[in-house]
This record gives sequence, structure tokens and C-alpha cells, in this order.
Amino acid sequence: MTAVVCSMVGCTLIARTSFAAELATPLTINALIEGAKKEGKVSRGTYLDEKEVGEINKAFQKEFPFIKIEYTRLRPPHERLMLEMQAGNFPYDAMMVRPNLIAQHKQFGHFFDSIDWKGLFGIDPRMVPPEGFGVSIVTNPIVIVYNKNLVPKDRVPRTWADCYDPYFKGKLVTLVDSSHAVALWGAFGEKWTLDFAKKLLTNNPRWVSGNTNSQTLVATGEMLMVCPAGHGSFYRYVKDQPGVPLGAVFPEGPIVVNRDVLIAPIKGSASPNAALLLTGWVGSKGVTLMRTGRESVFHPGSELGAQAKRMGREIKVEPWEMMTDEEKYERPLMETWGFPKAKN
Repeated sequence: MTAVVCSMVGCTLIARTSFAAELATPLTINALIEGAKKEGKVSRGTYLDEKEVGEINKAFQKEFPFIKIEYTRLRPPHERLMLEMQAGNFPYDAMMVRPNLIAQHKQFGHFFDSIDWKGLFGIDPRMVPPEGFGVSIVTNPIVIVYNKNLVPKDRVPRTWADCYDPYFKGKLVTLVDSSHAVALWGAFGEKWTLDFAKKLLTNNPRWVSGNTNSQTLVATGEMLMVCPAGHGSFYRYVKDQPGVPLGAVFPEGPIVVNRDVLIAPIKGSASPNAALLLTGWVGSKGVTLMRTGRESVFHPGSELGAQAKRMGREIKVEPWEMMTDEEKYERPLMETWGFPKAKN
């Protein structure tokens, strides 16, 4: 097999150095299991921590004891891994694909053709990108986080407009990372979101980098609210520190969620059958074991999916094209907030 490697002076073909196993045909669960038995192991990489993957890995290992899992938590820069794969070295059989690198992975043939995830594993099609090469196991609801001890009951936020209520002026935290606002764009459109961003400025927000930092400011009472915030980081913060006075609100209207942790089996890797089996199993069964406040809301068996079902509200998820070109939507938000433009 060959791989294309490009530089500023052109592209060349080189031999792939890794052993590439054959994918089962026809593609059935039984054929995948038989192929995985022969492979004997599967290497998997995502940026999820041990709390999010530990129980999943143990459960998969229990169901398929003949497949040894090798898990690695990926660290940036992700472009380095891309270069390694372009050179024909595939350290992971299944891996989390960064949205901004999906196009390059496609270009270099790292994905399998469209896989029938619903037919094979019963996975909700809303968890699968249009091309069908992988499964998104995370949807993070966008919420408002507040201090339950310091915010009076009649001031507890209920709508997105409460984020720019003058009551919270100078006591509002907003993340420098605008990905949560991009999810709102996907739900409510450009005009609404840029207007919302401008109105946040009137409340003199404290700009903070990092979810933990933002919620610590609210938990200690230095600030009263984080808006917009991710439900997953709130959930884990409260779970790790029982008794902290933080509450989270799903504002009135649709439940807005973004997409994340898109896992794909890698074409050309040493254990493609085990990789495809693991990816499908995580998307169908493993998601229910995450319990981190950002497991797929589209899976009825997940804790978050069950919560959304009880709420009985419309779910608006970030469109796939926004996920893969998030920088395009972040740029006008950064300009609205007066942040310097990034230089190439």
C-alpha cells in the first residue's frame, strides 16, 4: 500500500510501513468478531480521560475478552499525528478525529467508505456524519451555570436574555473559547447570535480561559454566573467536588447541543475489524457508561439522553458543517468581542 506525503514543493508516494489487515467481507457483526479474534488487539486514542473511558474499556474487554485494548489519551498538537499517518505509520486502529482535520484525513484515504452503523449496531443516525465514516459519542448541552447560594430565587436565570440582565453586570464569566456560542449560532442563526454576543459585552464579562477556571470563580462567589457554559464541565465539576454551590439551567426553548469526540476506525491500520467493532460498540453500548454530562443526548440509554427525553423539549444540534469549519464562525464572534485577529 502507498501513502501520499505533501510538502511545499509537491507530493510524493511512499510505501506504508504499517501492516494493514483485511476488513471482514461481507460486513456483519459475526464477521467482524471473527476478524477481531484473528487481530487479537485494538489500539484506541481519544482525548477523554480515565473517568470517561475506564468503565467503557472494562465493559468492552469483558464482552470481548479475546481483544486486548490499548488506550492512549491524545494530546495536541494533533497535526503531528496527521503527519505520522501521512508517512504510513498508524499508531491507532480507532481514534478521535479533530473536526478541522477531517478534510485532510479524507484526502489521504484514512477513512473507510460509508459504514451502516445503524444496520450493524443500531446507532442513531444523528450520531453519524453524512459520509458515515465514524460515530460522534458526545453532545455537550449549552447551559448557564450560577451560584445557588448567592443568586436569589427570583434572579435564577431562565432565558438566554438573563445573561445580559444588568443584575449580573461585572459578575458574569464568559469563556474566551467561543465554541459554546458557535453552538448557539447553529440553533438560532447568525443574527441572533451576534446580537447576543454584543449584549453580553454590556454586562462587562470577566474573560476566562478554561471551564474549570470559570466555574471556580462562580463556586467561590467571586462571580455569579458563567454564560454560555458546557453542561459536561459543570457536571464533572460538581461530581468531583460534592457540595459546591453550583447550579445549571437549560434555558427556555430548545436544548442546544454541540458535537464532539468523533471516533473513526482507521483504514490501513493493523486491526480494522476490532477497530470497527469497538467504535460501533462504544456508540451503541459504551455511551451509556460514560455518565459525564456530555454523553450523546441522542442515545436513549445514556444518562443525558434520558434526561432530555424527560424534559420533552426540542433538541437543536450543531450542524456537521459548523463542526468541521468552526473557525469560520468563531471569527466574527471574536471580532464582536474585540479580540485580536489570529495571524497566520
